[in-house]
Amino acid sequence: MLGRLIRIFLASLLALAILLVGGAGLVLLAFNPDAFKSALIGSVQQRYHRRLELPGSLQLHLFPPFTLQTGPMRLSETDGHTPFAQAADMRLHLDPLALLRRHIVIDAIELDAPRVHLRRGADGRWNFSDLLGAPSAKVPALDIHSLRVRDGDIVLSDASRGLEGQLSQVSANATGIGLAGWHPLSLRGHAVLAAPSADTRFDLRGRLHASADGSISLRDLVLRSDGRLFGSSRMLSNLHAAVHWTAAPSRGLQVRDLHLRAQGRMGDGQPLQLELDDPLLQWSDTWTRVGPLHGDALIGAAPSTLHASLRSNPIDGPAADLVLPSLELRLERAAPSPLRVSLQFGAHLDLPARSAVIDTLRTRATWGKAPRSGSWNAQGLGSYSPAQGLQLNLHGDDPGLPLRLQASAGSAGLQLQAQAHALELPALPDLQTWQRVGAVLAALPAGRLQLQADSLRVGRLQLAQLDAQAHDDASRLTLDSLRGRAWGGRLQASGSVALGSAAAGRTPGAQGPAAALHASLRAASATELLDALYGAAVLDGRAELHADLQWLPRGAGASGTASLTVRDGRLHGIELGHASTAAANASSAFALLDAQALLTNGVATLQSLRLRTAAGAWQGQGSFAPATAALRVLLTPTNAPRAPAMRHARALRIDGTAASPRFAWQAASAPADATAAGPASAQRAATYRPK
Repeated sequence: MLGRLIRIFLASLLALAILLVGGAGLVLLAFNPDAFKSALIGSVQQRYHRRLELPGSLQLHLFPPFTLQTGPMRLSETDGHTPFAQAADMRLHLDPLALLRRHIVIDAIELDAPRVHLRRGADGRWNFSDLLGAPSAKVPALDIHSLRVRDGDIVLSDASRGLEGQLSQVSANATGIGLAGWHPLSLRGHAVLAAPSADTRFDLRGRLHASADGSISLRDLVLRSDGRLFGSSRMLSNLHAAVHWTAAPSRGLQVRDLHLRAQGRMGDGQPLQLELDDPLLQWSDTWTRVGPLHGDALIGAAPSTLHASLRSNPIDGPAADLVLPSLELRLERAAPSPLRVSLQFGAHLDLPARSAVIDTLRTRATWGKAPRSGSWNAQGLGSYSPAQGLQLNLHGDDPGLPLRLQASAGSAGLQLQAQAHALELPALPDLQTWQRVGAVLAALPAGRLQLQADSLRVGRLQLAQLDAQAHDDASRLTLDSLRGRAWGGRLQASGSVALGSAAAGRTPGAQGPAAALHASLRAASATELLDALYGAAVLDGRAELHADLQWLPRGAGASGTASLTVRDGRLHGIELGHASTAAANASSAFALLDAQALLTNGVATLQSLRLRTAAGAWQGQGSFAPATAALRVLLTPTNAPRAPAMRHARALRIDGTAASPRFAWQAASAPADATAAGPASAQRAATYRPK
């Protein structure tokens, strides 16, 4: 009995299979591919006002069930001429029962090697916006339930945001389009963007609900990327969120439970960790709502890690007059030099016009350790518009740094104008600090800076009536001009510094020096100059200094040329007219001291040294190291000395340091070499130590 039931069941299944295959065959025989091709082209034209081209012959395959292979396809923009999408091959999986009812239902579209151009104009409208809208009831029905893409390319061009780039090796699978429920979605590929700069692989997965009215919802969304992103050299990021998009009757975007985690390295190789959380972001043409925003970042390696935090209160209001009550940005670093910066501002935003009025702007900064610490408290106003860019006006009220700062950012880049009565900074930045600053400047847009100050003190350096102008082009910071009064004279300078990795010498074959300086100082006090540089002065007089220097990547010090001329001065510690007198309280008046030096890796070799005194004219040779102030000079007379006591002592050796030189007379038979300092040649010696 059981065997008979099994045979009946198998026979029924066989009869059903024959019926289905036979029925499908009848449909296949009755189906006219050319008629369907015309209907499909006409439906696309009527529904989307786009031109669909299928130049090949359509082929209908029974297995897999009702697959229509079109061969190459091309789809135009709404103007009917500009290409929007094309593919090497397109396969349409059709619903046979719907075909019997003359209803086109495409269960799946498969595209091989498609190329799509996504464009957005200056008005903010994408060239695919019409594809997301709900169809008209007068248009023939055309339902698409699934889309599969293999090895595709997407070209992006966004004129309103300045976005340019391409997505390549794109694979996508979206099912359940226009059907009830949630269906899997996957998208992966390789993104290369020119602006902003990016070169990363991405993988997006989630569950999709796409309704016929054009609304799209994504939940369990996970977006992973791995590569160079937003100025980083390598970044691995994970984003989780739920997204809902509505195209009609009014556009709207809602993002819930946004969590972003990223880690990698910045452009200069410093490590970076980033976290960002926002429970709600809701935007439409008329209303905007943003939940409390929390963001944290760790920049750089220990112990000099910089901690950045971003906090904002909830925002809820009309898009054309949205009130941002408070947003706060904090920067903190503990070592090697403490730094704390906080920035708070509130604003009125007009999102449709993309403009803002900053009603309140407060900043507070403290840096360094006592006694080389500093602080700046400032408040001001600002605005932003596409036409004018960003405009900020800050007035510092801190007694230690009363600085007025005006900033603007637009198509011409970043413009900064700073004015101050008296500025006092602890010291010039060291190499590591400058490399970090250079990396930040390299990542910012190109800009210009103008600084005016009645006085500026940086360590021992003090300038008055300062007027400086500089600009950067993301690769070098160039000091166009610097004018001011220093050490009783007039200072003029220009120069440049490489930014980013070039400043640290990490760019193989980098073009140009890591830094360059051209400076001239006229009518200055030699005493004030040497005292500022070395804490003591061995000579006085009116000085002129000229320097043309450069620092090569990975170099040990400055290289270039320098000259020093001092007129009507006095050399302390020696009496050139009496070889027997070498005492700390002695001095020699001179009419001219002129020195020309060639610097190589931080050491200056004297090319010429001339000294004109009442006792006669002298010439010298030797070397000087500006960084350590080490001095080795040999002076010899160029004509017969006028003083009888000088007849047997024709050379003067000077060594030690610029702040505390040692003098020693040498006999005429001694070698005329600044390095010769044997016991027999040092007849009389004295060390000058300024009081």
